[in-house]
Amino acid sequence: MYESIEHVFHAAIEYSILILEIIGAILILIAAVKGLILLIKKDPDNRIELVEGIATALGFLLAGEALKTIVAPDWRTIGKTCAVLAMRVAMHLLIHWEVVNEKKEHAEHHEDAH
Repeated sequence: MYESIEHVFHAAIEYSILILEIIGAILILIAAVKGLILLIKKDPDNRIELVEGIATALGFLLAGEALKTIVAPDWRTIGKTCAVLAMRVAMHLLIHWEVVNEKKEHAEHHEDAH
């Protein structure tokens, strides 16, 4: 009985990881297409839109990485997963910092124009 519950739990986690990674990939693709369209239109907000889309996608990818630690079979896999998780957290923080600075710079540019 315990083994069947554990099997269902692992399967649910594995499917959840897959769904989160698919959502993250789709969001990155949408952000890239939207960024390209805004770049073609020469919209000054294209970088902000692209970076915000990537940041949103990274949130889903981070959730998937966190779930991977639950079903990791050994400490080596947990270590690798934690390293990937740490890199994605660092990227997420860097992207957040970039968005804040870009918005500040954009607001200053609009103030100077008026």
